[in-house]
Amino acid sequence: MWIFLGVLALGFGLSFGLPSDAITCGVEPIAKTYGENLLDEDYQYQYQAISLVLPLPKDAKFQETMGLKQEVLDAIVERRVLAKVGERMGLAAVKEDAEEATSLGHVIVLGNTYDWLGDGAFNYTMFKQRHLPRFLVTEPKYLEYQRQELLARTVRDLIAGAVTVSEAELRAEYEGRQNQLSLRYARYETARFADLVDPSEGELTKYVEGHKDELVKQFEAQGTRFTKLPKQLRLRFIQVHKPEPPAEDADKPTKAAYEAALKAARLKIDTAAARLADGEEFRALARTVSDDAMTASRGGDYGWASVEGTGTGLDPAIDRAAAELKAGTVSPVVESEEAFYLVRVDGVREGDVPQEEALRELAEDGVMRERGKELARLAAAEALQALKDGKKLTELFKSPDALGMVEPGIDALPVGGEVGSVKEPAKGPELRVTGLFARERPIPGLGMNPELTKAAWAADPKAEFIDGVFETDDGLVIAAVEKKETATEEGLAAARAGLYRELVARKAGRVTARFAFNTCLADKARGDIVPHDAKIKRLMTYETKEAVDEDGNQVLKPYVMCDRVGNRGGMLRASAMMGGAR
Repeated sequence: MWIFLGVLALGFGLSFGLPSDAITCGVEPIAKTYGENLLDEDYQYQYQAISLVLPLPKDAKFQETMGLKQEVLDAIVERRVLAKVGERMGLAAVKEDAEEATSLGHVIVLGNTYDWLGDGAFNYTMFKQRHLPRFLVTEPKYLEYQRQELLARTVRDLIAGAVTVSEAELRAEYEGRQNQLSLRYARYETARFADLVDPSEGELTKYVEGHKDELVKQFEAQGTRFTKLPKQLRLRFIQVHKPEPPAEDADKPTKAAYEAALKAARLKIDTAAARLADGEEFRALARTVSDDAMTASRGGDYGWASVEGTGTGLDPAIDRAAAELKAGTVSPVVESEEAFYLVRVDGVREGDVPQEEALRELAEDGVMRERGKELARLAAAEALQALKDGKKLTELFKSPDALGMVEPGIDALPVGGEVGSVKEPAKGPELRVTGLFARERPIPGLGMNPELTKAAWAADPKAEFIDGVFETDDGLVIAAVEKKETATEEGLAAARAGLYRELVARKAGRVTARFAFNTCLADKARGDIVPHDAKIKRLMTYETKEAVDEDGNQVLKPYVMCDRVGNRGGMLRASAMMGGAR
């Protein structure tokens, strides 16, 4: 009886049609597009095809953040959408067309045609053994995918052929490119001047009181900086390099010169030790005596480090000396093969840092940043005044002093607090050239800076400087126009043909993308494209779980079919431009 009923049901289905989701041989489709199931093998093909032509990101978190699976799935949908548009228009691409393209060594991926054959002649055995296995599909399936790609490409070409660019658009693009400036500039970096600042305890207390909520948020966001720490020391040191020893067979004058230089280095560090013993401040002394390029401007501060295990990475003599010191004490002169040192330990910590201490450490960063910016602003203002007084940029920045002045400039002066004897940065601002950039483009080396761009275009190209100090993300800048180019009718005539082709291609890409996207939405609304939500949800679940936070709240936009149609793998292309294998 059961067999009889089954035969009867099958006969009924064959006579009157089966439900849309019936009889899938146990394979759950990802979606249905235009009556055809979109299956796992379709997805695997597209993934393998894209990986053949683009270096896909390896980092799992980055894959989820940029939506690698979403890009792959909507690339399939885009191909099917445009192929269906071609059929509706009466266009055709048949299996023989796909076979011909394959025999010519062509493979179409994301709408672009690639040559997999190289300079060799097509060989069917090579195709079967080397090319086809990359895609994990049968030959008929591969040819069907390529047939769809050919039809989709034809639709794109038709749209591109209908696109035109007006004279106004052409002229605006040309003028935007040809109206260019190049600047000379000197940057006063906040971080460099912040190194010159030694906040007092009173300043830290005041900063914590005024920025408590902000500092607590920083503390919570930087938990690993202050929790489960190994034993750490806050290190400062003054370094005086020894001269390079001469060869054993060096002559007497050379050896005598070495001995004199070594004696001078020893005298320098001994004198520094005596000055410390007389009560001179360690940080101020480090700035005037130490020859360590990394720490001297910061008052010898190396920061928190562990001297145990693999050590600090500094000269082992420093680590050994620091391990014997208590907080607030300075070592006697330490000698190694390369240098003499005076080492100080400012603090010791281990495990979890109490919030109160952590907030003061964060406040120290804040105070140094604020006062560093103030110092940078004053130094830049003094440089601008020097220019107004008749100095030239090349004169101003050739001098060892940051401002090019005979006497120490503003960057050698304290700004309140405990900035004792402050020396200018070891290396002052340098005069740099941006190279040509268009009015609407970022300034090379400085980024988007509307205020500076506006002033530069308004300035006299022959002037020695632009009147103003301009703020950037990392400090302040003074600048001058190096070169100015303007558009001409002759230049437009010469560039017209190539520029027109470029603009048509760019515009066609935008039009095609919008057309494919809108068609996908319309066909989905009509029921021609039906996503299977449960299967898609499983497919779009990444192991890294970056899409939700610890409380289960969605932080990445959920996948919605058609959202990336027209994109042609845009995020994947961007990833490839950034290195791909990230």
